[in-house]
Amino acid sequence: MTTTLSKKEIKMLQQHERRNKLLTAISELSATDNAHTDLNFLLRECCRIILEKEEFCLVWAGKRDMEGTGITPLVALTSENLPEKDCMTLVEQVITDMNDNNPAARALLSGSRVIIQDISTGPSSPILSEMANKTGVRSCSSWPLIHKGCEYGVINIHSDQIDTFTESEVDFLALVIADISLALYSQEMRNRLEIERDFNREIINTVQAMMVSIAPCGKILSLNPKAEEVTEYSQEEVYEKYWVDALIAPESRASCQHLVSEIIKGSSENINFQATLLTKSNKNRTIKWHASIRPDIQESKVGLVLFGIDITQQLQADLALNRAITKWENLFASIQDPALIVSSENIILDANPATFAAARKIREEVIDQKVCDILHGGRAAGATCPLEAQISTRKSMINEAELRGLNGNYLITLSPLAPTEGHQEATLLIARDLTEEELMKAEAMRAAQLASVGELAAGVAHEINNPINGIINYAQIILDDPLDPENLDNLHRIIREGKRIAAIVSNLLDFARRHEDSQAPVVLQNVITNCIDLINHQLKKDSIILELDMPETLPPIMCNSQQIQQVLLNIMSNARYALNKRYPEPNPNKRVTIKGQEITQKEKSYIRLTITDQGTGIEHDIMDRLFDPFFSTKPSGEGTGLGLSISHGLVLENNGFLRVSSEMGRSTSLIVDLPVAENSGDSHDN
Repeated sequence: MTTTLSKKEIKMLQQHERRNKLLTAISELSATDNAHTDLNFLLRECCRIILEKEEFCLVWAGKRDMEGTGITPLVALTSENLPEKDCMTLVEQVITDMNDNNPAARALLSGSRVIIQDISTGPSSPILSEMANKTGVRSCSSWPLIHKGCEYGVINIHSDQIDTFTESEVDFLALVIADISLALYSQEMRNRLEIERDFNREIINTVQAMMVSIAPCGKILSLNPKAEEVTEYSQEEVYEKYWVDALIAPESRASCQHLVSEIIKGSSENINFQATLLTKSNKNRTIKWHASIRPDIQESKVGLVLFGIDITQQLQADLALNRAITKWENLFASIQDPALIVSSENIILDANPATFAAARKIREEVIDQKVCDILHGGRAAGATCPLEAQISTRKSMINEAELRGLNGNYLITLSPLAPTEGHQEATLLIARDLTEEELMKAEAMRAAQLASVGELAAGVAHEINNPINGIINYAQIILDDPLDPENLDNLHRIIREGKRIAAIVSNLLDFARRHEDSQAPVVLQNVITNCIDLINHQLKKDSIILELDMPETLPPIMCNSQQIQQVLLNIMSNARYALNKRYPEPNPNKRVTIKGQEITQKEKSYIRLTITDQGTGIEHDIMDRLFDPFFSTKPSGEGTGLGLSISHGLVLENNGFLRVSSEMGRSTSLIVDLPVAENSGDSHDN
């Protein structure tokens, strides 16, 4: 049998459903973290649920301001068919109008609801009438949020229809507003209780010692956060467990129980003891405990409070210190380079076996001697030892020097040691033998240079082929007609082409020839021109476009020109490879750009040379390895992995900096910063 509900019954069911939804939302919001601190969050959700009814188009809430002369906005929500921006502007104007024409103000002042069934016919504020004209709002109601004499503001409900607030709807809204007021009151009370509990809890929580409350029977009543952190147990997990079972390792439980029992019996009011604690994860922690009487006046019982300090880390630190000392002694003895501990008075306090081997002396002949006497073999009377002067500055330094006392050239690293209590200031000196390393470095440099010469030779051969053909042609013209008056011009052309060949060959020979490692003022544009002369044929053969942006006003740089030319050739070789890999055929984007500019870094002038190719780019995860020796992204047999490594070293030797910037699949830039010569007038053409 089907039962047909009347419209009134359907409406009542719908109202009950809306109220249940609101109460459910209030219950859920009260359980969230936001609700504990923000009443506006709860109020906004309530307004949102009210707005879900079709007849309502605007719901906003506010509260009386601190002075009581106006209403401060809290929440304003509109339906989709209203211009939100206009509504918000008008709401802000209405809520600041604290007079009898403002229904929101009347509701707050009277403490009872205010309902306007038709804004256009009833008396209302000019702003409310303007809102009706602009938004289509026809009726409104204002409901004060009051519970047990506590005022929480006012909710205003607007509709785009007249006579929306029927008797049944008003009764329903009255219940809803009462629910919201009760929820706000409850939430405020809950927040106040939370604040009071937090204040009391903060006293215990801020104590940086473990605090355990124990009942007279020995069961745990509470743990503070520090105790939870150390034991790894929550308070709920150990509540009413015997304290020795939860806090003491099995082997110490009997003795600790006996000590605490003595306090309960009255033998002592407090006692200190140390015991091992077994954590939840079965880790041992060493705790220093202080147990004292905790009387409970209301229950007429006596309990205990245990204060504990975790000294595990302190004990571990002492053990780690002893191990570190042993480890340091082993490391110091195993260092393959001479290593010395030197006092601020330049007396050798300690040295490793490598020092004795290099100095060809026994320990007794080195310790307690002046560092200059051992490393330099002594000095002239009245002379100052530069090494001792550097040690006295107490600064980290790295420099090269010949140490006659150690029979070789060494890279010396000075590292001041932090002074500790009871110990004097000292410096760690490590000397690395450079004799063999310098030979290996020279061999690697020469190998890279010869590899570049071999690569350039074929290009140079093609480069001089054109002027040779020109010389042959001009000579043939002269032979064909010796009396031709233009032969004089042909002879000049032969001379010009011959000089061109001589310049190219001279440039190649100059690059291949061993040079001194001396530095001098150099015009960077000339170095670049010489480099381009050597690789120009290769660039043309690969259809690579070269763009130069080198201002003529750039000052000379201080460098070794041959080393910088080697760097440029290595960079250009990598650029050619990347461009050919991305563009096997001619392409307008197949280009290399060389740009020079003067910059200032740390009050020093540099010339920044940026070489950019539009090639394949470099993967981000290998950027840190680009300067590693023998690391190469080229297939086996096509690269040695030494180009960028050697280039990086050469730039550093010339007091410059080399960096790489790359975007995978788009471009790579090599940035070379070289110092400007202090006296720009001493430039040399190279």
